[in-house]
Amino acid sequence: MAAGSIWLPKGGRMKKLFALVLVVAFGLVTIGQDIPKIGLILATGGLGDRSFNDQSYWGAERAAQELAARYGVSVEEVFTYVEPRSIADYEAFQREFARSGEYTIIVCIGFDQAPVLAEVAPDYPDQKFVVIDAVAAADNVASIVFNDWEEAFLCGVVAGMMTKTGMVGVEGGMDIPLIHRFVEGFRQGAMWANPDISADDVLVRYVGAWNNPTLGKELALEMYQAGADIIYGAAGKSHLGVFAAAEENPDWWAIGTDVDQAWSAPEHADVIIASGLKRVDLAVYTEIMKAVEGTWGPGVISYGMVSDTGIGTGIAVGKQDIGDYISASYSEVEIPGEVMWKVVQAVFGILDGSIVIEHE
Repeated sequence: MAAGSIWLPKGGRMKKLFALVLVVAFGLVTIGQDIPKIGLILATGGLGDRSFNDQSYWGAERAAQELAARYGVSVEEVFTYVEPRSIADYEAFQREFARSGEYTIIVCIGFDQAPVLAEVAPDYPDQKFVVIDAVAAADNVASIVFNDWEEAFLCGVVAGMMTKTGMVGVEGGMDIPLIHRFVEGFRQGAMWANPDISADDVLVRYVGAWNNPTLGKELALEMYQAGADIIYGAAGKSHLGVFAAAEENPDWWAIGTDVDQAWSAPEHADVIIASGLKRVDLAVYTEIMKAVEGTWGPGVISYGMVSDTGIGTGIAVGKQDIGDYISASYSEVEIPGEVMWKVVQAVFGILDGSIVIEHE
């Protein structure tokens, strides 16, 4: 046999081998075509906020792990994510993912991706997109919005009941309508729970960035030193600075947002008395699995206590799960029974319409 030549068996053995090769080859092609792939474009601020971005990642990762197990591949083969440094990066990432044609669904995190996606999505009509926290008007985009004011109101109830100074605060990431909904919901909750609190007793500071915990701490210290003894953070990674500031005085407490931050930031479980819940992870996971299972559709989908889905917002406080909207927290702070009862009353009020939360 000449060097470099390939020996093949003759007759029936050759036919069987050839058939086997074809089966394997076509099997590999089929598998390659059928394996779904997830693209995740995070909001500016990136991973490490232990709240909004991290939750989005956890939801996508959960879907990726299930799909990887289903198809017998690695998570890396079905899941790709990027962390934009600025808003200017969004369009390039959206187009790069869509142009590849590889992704079953592309998930865009953050309100500021919506205007860009509204321009990009129509150029790729066969590509499914999801945007979280805003609406992008395009025929191939599912826009997921949340009743942020509900979780904020419940956090305000806790603050209003537990404050000893009669003054509380909110730290927002940006001075924008999205964060105004958190501020207004929190203010109304505190005033509903404690008639002695006026609008002026709810201090507000905006960091101007989602990823600046150093400035977040400075602004929190300003509010604490001005008399607030509880501050609610709604600033992404920036409000990790609120927790750090609260550690400096045993009379100061903090409230987290979107996820039980006494769990996600356990080093601050001694000062975090509660956290608003916003199930971004559930929304991301659900939209991905709908795309994979063939039930996905475009349009606006709302999450919240009073919404299309009836789920997605709530609060983590106390040591026991109470119904669908009050979850146990990993907080080390003892929450009085009267506070828990007030939160329960607030939940019922929101659900039955006797509490109407004003929001933009």
